[in-house]
Amino acid sequence: MATLEELQARITRLDDIKQVEKLQRIYGYYLDYFEYQKVVDLFSDNCESVEVADFGVYRGKAGIKRFYLDLLGGKPPRVGELSIGMIMQGVIDIDPDGKTAKGRWYCMSIEAKPTISLHEGELRQLWGNGIYENEYVKENGKWLFKKVFFFLNFRTPYEDGWLKVPVIGQHGPSNEVPPDAPTTKYAPYPSGIHLQPYYKHPITGK
Repeated sequence: MATLEELQARITRLDDIKQVEKLQRIYGYYLDYFEYQKVVDLFSDNCESVEVADFGVYRGKAGIKRFYLDLLGGKPPRVGELSIGMIMQGVIDIDPDGKTAKGRWYCMSIEAKPTISLHEGELRQLWGNGIYENEYVKENGKWLFKKVFFFLNFRTPYEDGWLKVPVIGQHGPSNEVPPDAPTTKYAPYPSGIHLQPYYKHPITGK
């Protein structure tokens, strides 16, 4: 029979998982609504980095601000621009000390975005898929992002599909808001390269 201390530890762990889930979902909503300052406020002041697709690595809280506020938020959304990122199928592991955690998530996106191949003011409907492998830290009783990493599988025109056009709308490293380091992992479809999960197999341990 579990002791009172063991039961309390289980309750705390379950609550931590719920709070990390909530943090990740709130991040998705703020991102979709172009509320980039609110996204930045979800990161620890001692955060490590953000890396999305082939934009490169932005390090520390200063890098987080440059990525979300200056790069993504540098231009206001156009009329008709739409972003819906469905973050789901999360796997969360709270580290034994209860102060850090890791999580893996799928993201399916539906977008109406400007692309460099269209005339000024025009939008193109896109859909995409990728995987988040994030790290979290608990500070003063609240969970925050320590690291965000997004591996893009495809972003494709709705009318063509990923078999014809695997990736559209990616620009690589920005010249105006350059990253702190090059992209570490970028191999979209049809590379055949998959982002291996951080976690071990729950049965075999491999």
